[in-house]
Amino acid sequence: MNLEELKSMAGDIRVDIVKMVAEAGSGHPGGSLSAADIMCALYFGGVLKHDAENPKAEDRDRFLLSKGHAAPALYATLAEAGYFPKEELATLRKLHSRLQGHPDCRKLPGVEASTGSLGQGLSIAAGMALGLRLFGVHPYGRRRMPRGPGVGSCDVRGSQGPR
Repeated sequence: MNLEELKSMAGDIRVDIVKMVAEAGSGHPGGSLSAADIMCALYFGGVLKHDAENPKAEDRDRFLLSKGHAAPALYATLAEAGYFPKEELATLRKLHSRLQGHPDCRKLPGVEASTGSLGQGLSIAAGMALGLRLFGVHPYGRRRMPRGPGVGSCDVRGSQGPR
C-alpha cells in the first residue's frame, strides 16, 4: 500500500471510530483517533506479519494495545483487516457484544491481550516474549530489535542468565 492509500485508510478508520463511539454513547474518542495512523501503518503498511484467516499463527507478530481504552481504534483496524465483519463495529459497548470498552482476547480474534490499566502492555509483552522464547518461538522472527531508550528499558536479558 502506498502512502496516499494508507492516509485514506487511516481516515476511514477514524470515521469508523467516531461512528462507533457516537453509537455507543460513550468511549474515549481522542485516544482512539490519535492511534489511527500508527495502527494503519502497522497493519497495512507491511510492518506487522498477521493473517485474519489464521489469527493464531505461531509466526505472527504480536500487537498489544497498552492503552486499552483506545480499543475502538484496534477494533476498526481489525475489522478493516478482515478479522470480523465491519457491521459488528456498531455493537461497541453493547450488552453481549464482543467489542467492549477494553479489548478482550478471549472474545475477539486478533486481540493478543486483554488490556485496560495504562502501562500494563509493556509487562505483558515482555512476559509474552520470554514465554515464547522458552518454547522456541522467536517473537520477533529473526530480526534484531532496534536499540534505544524504549527498547533498552524493557531489556530483561540480564535477569535471564546467559543464552
